[in-house]
Amino acid sequence: MKASQSRTRRNPLLARLRNRQRELTRHGNDWLRRYPRVHRVLDATGCLKGGAEFMARGVAVGLFVGLTPTVGFQTLLMIIGCMIARGNFLAAFVVSWVSNPFTVGPLYWGFHVLGEALLRALPLGVDSSPAWFMQGPGEPMVFIITGSLLVAVPVAAAGYLVSLRISAAIAARRRQRGRRSMVP
Repeated sequence: MKASQSRTRRNPLLARLRNRQRELTRHGNDWLRRYPRVHRVLDATGCLKGGAEFMARGVAVGLFVGLTPTVGFQTLLMIIGCMIARGNFLAAFVVSWVSNPFTVGPLYWGFHVLGEALLRALPLGVDSSPAWFMQGPGEPMVFIITGSLLVAVPVAAAGYLVSLRISAAIAARRRQRGRRSMVP
């Protein structure tokens, strides 16, 4: 008996989660079989691959998109981003929930404060700027976009590095377990 099987027998929550994962995987595979062209494109671009590098790229894309003011377009942007970066879409989708209905207000407020502080500190003359986007109702959005990019870029880079290290550690642990099970 595998160690994962004994853990699920002891913990009914793990067993339910594992069953739910299998059910969702089956539904996803059924959908991909119905749309073979979509499956080929997603597979060729790396959106469905599960290696450490693909997962780390997906985490970076998901964090970047999740930390930018793109509510309503996030899934489309993540698919495009994962196709370009050859990242795992599922990893991107999961970590993009860093911005959710509970966190979006505080995140956008923080982005606005950070963007406004930066743009007012720079000698751009925000108050007297002739640029159309810095006048009237566009001004707060410029602050939010600037602040979100200041946060999203380093967080996405850090997420990539952390995810890569965690994936490498998990792979090493699995290899070590595999060697132990082969020893008589």
